[in-house]
Amino acid sequence: MEPDGKWGIRIEELQVGKDLMIIVTGGAAHIGSVSTAYASDETKGIAVQTMGLPGHRERDLTAEMAGKAAAVLDKTVTIVAGIHYDGIDRRQIADVVSETHAAFEKYLMKKVSERE
Repeated sequence: MEPDGKWGIRIEELQVGKDLMIIVTGGAAHIGSVSTAYASDETKGIAVQTMGLPGHRERDLTAEMAGKAAAVLDKTVTIVAGIHYDGIDRRQIADVVSETHAAFEKYLMKKVSERE
């Protein structure tokens, strides 16, 4: 997807066999956190495993997005995210997080409509 919204959040995808990798970036793109979600016989639902680099705050975003995408798309999904903007305040951070959620929802709805 092309950069979206005021903060220019970008979402890219790579089909990996029957699985899906989604890359979410904004500002200075980097790898801050990675989450993989998959159907688990053990939990009888979706399990999510997350690894975040020290000092990076994308963990909650990637875990939530991976879990939702795996459940909605019924496949294993890995989310890689790195979003960084220098010198922004708490309100702006909340705005970036909100825009990231909105861009991801738009992406996910498009994926669902492509399946129908």
